[in-house]
Amino acid sequence: MATQNPATPRSLDDVYTDAGLIDPAAPAPKRPNRRGELTRERIVQAAIECFSEYGYTRTRVSDITHRAKTAQGNFYRHFTDLDDVFLAAMHTGLQELSEATSRKATTSGELEALIEVNITYLHAYSRHRHILRLLREAAAASANEGFQQLWLKLREDFISRTRRWLQKLHDRGEIGETDLDLLAESLGCMTEQMAYVHVGLPASTPKRERIDELGRALGEVWFRALPPPVTAPEHR
Repeated sequence: MATQNPATPRSLDDVYTDAGLIDPAAPAPKRPNRRGELTRERIVQAAIECFSEYGYTRTRVSDITHRAKTAQGNFYRHFTDLDDVFLAAMHTGLQELSEATSRKATTSGELEALIEVNITYLHAYSRHRHILRLLREAAAASANEGFQQLWLKLREDFISRTRRWLQKLHDRGEIGETDLDLLAESLGCMTEQMAYVHVGLPASTPKRERIDELGRALGEVWFRALPPPVTAPEHR
């Protein structure tokens, strides 16, 4: 079997726009000077810490500005509201996660490639585990329906890439007949739930060895879930 040849992922701004979280018709914000950029970065880092510590629903603008040691006026120079800064806080983690699921494995052989990709995904998740876990909270609790749409569209992109990979394997005769849509959905749900429960929810970040173990288990299950190719009957 050949290793996965992923398609280039959509930009996060495109996904945010599709989810209704960014208005493409809105005028682009003015680029801040260096001092303004540093203030914005400080606010985003404070937002990551506050959202991670207090959760999505309990964080307030005053919590963020207090931790960033800046005035609320500075906050509103860079962000319109809490949802706006939450998007900025999630951006790096979501970008890295998208790249992890889109990269081509460096190992040979489908099994080892699947193990490598899943380990890479879980390590990327672990580096941003608090803020990525909160996307589920925002999707469930926010009055802004865009966060639910964002969560669904991110899942849809991941499952679509998996579906295209399965189709290539099938077209090359490397896997047999099956419902590729359902298989891609099942694999995606399993990976997402494994990351959320075993990496996102624990009180402390799992050790590297544990993440490697989880990634190997996922890769092996993905490999075993692939239907074997149909072999031609022998003629006597």
